[in-house]
Amino acid sequence: MIRTILVPTDFSECAGYALHAAALFASHFSATVRVIHCSRVPENWQPGDHQEHRAVPEMESLASDMRNRFPEVPLVCDTCEGRLVDIIRDYVDRHGVDLLCMGSHGASGKSEYFIGSNTQKVVRCVHRPVLVVKEPMTDLVLDKVVFASDFSAEEEGAFLQFKEIVKHFVPEIHLLMVRTSALFEGPPARGIEAMAHFLPLCAPLKGFTHVYQDFNVDQGIRSFSHAIGASLVGISNHQRHPLRRLLTGSNVEALINHSALPVLSIDYEA
Repeated sequence: MIRTILVPTDFSECAGYALHAAALFASHFSATVRVIHCSRVPENWQPGDHQEHRAVPEMESLASDMRNRFPEVPLVCDTCEGRLVDIIRDYVDRHGVDLLCMGSHGASGKSEYFIGSNTQKVVRCVHRPVLVVKEPMTDLVLDKVVFASDFSAEEEGAFLQFKEIVKHFVPEIHLLMVRTSALFEGPPARGIEAMAHFLPLCAPLKGFTHVYQDFNVDQGIRSFSHAIGASLVGISNHQRHPLRRLLTGSNVEALINHSALPVLSIDYEA
């Protein structure tokens, strides 16, 4: 059950999309949304400098707007100084955060706070599920979701965590294995056999299995998800995971950068 959702913000448009998504989830789960703004501290910074107070009016405006739009959602706002990933790692432990929502400009070429490295570092380094959004979520209709994996035994924990979050929306779960040219030496039957174990785990939700061929994993996930009209993509993102060659590192970052759909990254040690 999701009880606390954390949204790091730089007050940019895409961070606003993440906050709105968090509020939608919070309304559904009766959860609390915690918003944090983290500023880097210059070496010569002194208490009382303008930077110390610069974010306060923006945070107050954000809080007022959210309470007007989502009066039923408990909201807590904090500001801090330091390295984003370190602050978030400490924050999720101290406040029992169950889910992070983050905005990403992806491959747009913009230079705001969350472009590229920050969102990706949080996805790689913070042991919590992370929902990454680049487009507004006008409502919370998750009727078809995709879980992309190699479906090895070690993936079961990540899948069950993913299912625990999405099951409340009673979606179809589409289990997806993407095969690239680097994997052609293995017969497709292996993928089908591996997914056969996961299919019963979808119950009581409807589950479907798919083996999809494309030039790379990121493109395959996006193409397949678009073709079936999916509303969410889930992936496992464990640092020492046997899927590292497929779904960690550059492939996860590419998916976050390029996917117009929300991406839910699952760390199954969370």
